[in-house]
Order: sequence, then structure tokens, then C-alpha cells
Amino acid sequence: MKLNYQILTLVFILLHASSVLAHHTKVTSNIIYAEKINQNGDPEKLELDLYQPRNNGKKKIVYLMHGGGFLDGEKADFNEYSKYLARQGFVVCNLNYRLIPDEFHEQLNYDIYATSLVFAMDDLDSAIRYIHDNSDKYGFNDHEIIIGGYSAGAVTSLHYAYINSVDDLFLLSESDIFTNFTQEKQSFMSKFTEKKYEINKVLNIAGSLLSPYLIHEGEPSIVSVHSVGDDVVPYEMGDTDGTGIISYGSKAIHQRADNLQIANHLITINDDDHASFGSGIENENCHDCRVMVDEFLSQQD
Repeated sequence: MKLNYQILTLVFILLHASSVLAHHTKVTSNIIYAEKINQNGDPEKLELDLYQPRNNGKKKIVYLMHGGGFLDGEKADFNEYSKYLARQGFVVCNLNYRLIPDEFHEQLNYDIYATSLVFAMDDLDSAIRYIHDNSDKYGFNDHEIIIGGYSAGAVTSLHYAYINSVDDLFLLSESDIFTNFTQEKQSFMSKFTEKKYEINKVLNIAGSLLSPYLIHEGEPSIVSVHSVGDDVVPYEMGDTDGTGIISYGSKAIHQRADNLQIANHLITINDDDHASFGSGIENENCHDCRVMVDEFLSQQD
């Protein structure tokens, strides 16, 4: 009898240890993925944190970009949400990107915002390239790519995902923010129209597009979380955070996706909250939001 009890105890310990290992996440912090010149001409080292779940059966990698209006914020804002996603079986790449330098904060204009968006898209592109080129080093490859973020990070991810042609660049040039859409900027952005890596899904947390017509048939599926009364980034269409920049929020984006029969899920929250999403999808009026997003991202295309 005593021997049977010892065997049962050993089995329980082994099962518990297996469960702990299955949910263990390996975190590699502050990986320098690129060094670039920021808007004031200074070199800047760009870092990311890589979260690798022990159980990597989903074969999906999520690139997360923090919010902050291109003025502030850092990857640490998404630490907790990165851990959550890793526990669900996703590889997570949580990255910093170039922001508007402090000395420009008192002289903001459309051109500065346009440059910050282009720079952030370029940094996301570099992070994807870095992870792809070093996938053997970190022990994974052939993963489905999901990009997303909150606020400015979502704005960046949306534009990166849906700018895929010269016509899209022309559409951007009609926006107020790109009134100074120089040949140099067009040339620089043309590389986004010929992406080396396929984007499979977009996670949009309170973000927007300069035009919903950037989305075309057959482009990436999308899941969004957005408060209907958001007064920073419009839920439908409107001024973005008092900048005078007109953008189209999640409702307009998903109407466009519906019209094109692109797989999508819009999670609308009935409040006016924007700031609570800064650390991930947490909102007292939507306790199941994280689960719904996880389910959508887990689906096979």
C-alpha cells in the first residue's frame, strides 16, 4: 500500500512538472535588431524582447508595437501581455521603434508625424527581417506572421500590412499628413509594396488607417479591439488625438474588410476608454477580450 502511494505521488509530481514546463517561457531581452538614424540625425540602437514558449505548437509569431502617439512609450509597456501570449503558445517579438525626438515635441507638424510613421514601419520591417534571418539561432522557423500593437503601434502595423502597391502610395499622398510626400519618401516607402515576408494576420488595438481603401481583396485578416467613444483614435472616422489628422478607425476598417470578404472580428467596447489598452487588452467592460483575440489569432487561415 505504501509503495502504491509513493508511485502515485511520483506520478503527480511528474505531471505537475510537465505542466510547469509546458507553460514556461524563455525570454531573451534587449536584442539589438538594427541601428538607424532618427529624425534629429543621431544613431539609435533598436531593441526587442523575444518570448519563446516551451510548447511552440502554434507555429505563430506575434510582433507587438507599443503605443504613445509616436512621442513616448516603450516595449516594457507590453511585457505582461507578451507573457500572456507566450503562455497561449505564441512566439512574441516585443519591439521598440524610433519615436519623435523630445526636441521636436513643441513643433509638431504633419511632416514630422508622416516621417515617424514611415520610420516605425521601417523598424517593424527590420525586426521581421532580423527574426527571420536568425530563426535557426533562436530555434524556430516557418512561423505564421502576426503583426499588431496599440494606438500608434497599431497604426504602424495596419499601414505596414495594407500598403502593398504603388496605388496605395498614391492614396497616401492624398492624405493631409503626406502633403509633403516627396520623391525621396515615395522611393523609401516603395519597399513596403514588395514585402519579403507574408503577413498573415493583424492585431489592431485602438488603431486607425489614413484610408480604409488601403485594404484590398485577399489581404491579411484582422481582429480589432476599440472603444466606441475613444476620443484619441476615432472608432469610426475623425480627428486623431487633436492633431488635425483625419483617420479611419476600427469600425470603418472592418466595414471595408466585410465588403471584401476578408476574415475579421471587431470587438467593440461600450465606453470611451483608450489609455487602459496601453499594457495590452485589458478593460473592465470586456473581461473576455483577450480570450476572443487569442481565439481569432489561433485560427488557421
